[in-house]
Amino acid sequence: MEQKQKIVFIINPISGVGKKNIIPPLIEKHLDKNKFDSKIIYTQHRGHGHEIANQHKNEADIIVAVGGDGSVNEIGSALVNSHCALGIIPCGSGNGLARHAEIPLKLDAAIKRLNTSKPVLIDTGTVNEKVFLGTCGFGFDAHVAEKFDQYHKRGFFSYIKLVLREFKSYVAHEFSIETIGKKSVHKAFMLSVANSSQFGNGFTISPLSELTDGKFELVILKPFKGYHAPGIARRFFSKSIHRSKFFDQIYFENTLTISLVAGQETTLHVDGEPCGKANSFVIKISKSSLKLISTKPY
Repeated sequence: MEQKQKIVFIINPISGVGKKNIIPPLIEKHLDKNKFDSKIIYTQHRGHGHEIANQHKNEADIIVAVGGDGSVNEIGSALVNSHCALGIIPCGSGNGLARHAEIPLKLDAAIKRLNTSKPVLIDTGTVNEKVFLGTCGFGFDAHVAEKFDQYHKRGFFSYIKLVLREFKSYVAHEFSIETIGKKSVHKAFMLSVANSSQFGNGFTISPLSELTDGKFELVILKPFKGYHAPGIARRFFSKSIHRSKFFDQIYFENTLTISLVAGQETTLHVDGEPCGKANSFVIKISKSSLKLISTKPY
């Protein structure tokens, strides 16, 4: 008889308001008990998911992040270069990594997929030693992430409201970008590193990015006038931003260094979570470093 796998569900009770109480019964109903021995743990504060994952990664076969992209990062970053796989039950406002990996957004379907899906090795990255799984950024995206973290309402429409408000006053920065043997300067409204293709909610910043290809994409959105904004937004949501005249992209497979030309500081986001300010950033790739339970065929 095949030995059961140990699976731990780490639930962020704040993500997906009202869902925290219905998830355990759904796990009880849909998880294959012949295949798994399960445990459920709730986080109590920011960063707690990382602590729990560290405590259980040597004994568990799969640790499932039940929450949004912030929870996925907390838990997944603890599992990098371990034998333990990361599962996701998306309960956030964006669910960028889950959407890229084609994990169902319906709770029951996401749980059922754990019964049959297999782990795939994906790349991960670090920016100034902070682990990211999907994206990190230094421009308008990071500025909005910081404002959204302080905002009193969550959800997609709150995010859009902030984008519209902050767009009017945001000033694009000039960045010096250096890879092995190459250096260039770019003025960028948005500057992001993509391992996966999107931030979430279908907002696709790098349509050709893949989690398993051993390379990252530095996405540069050049400054533009306000009347171009609707067309650019349509391109983001139609997965065609890479065809815009305001779009540029640099591929890299090793280390990339980004510095602000004027020396001032700018906000950093990691998988949509603000991580303070700095004036220079070192991005590194760790290839095939995390097992992800993904339903996307690779």
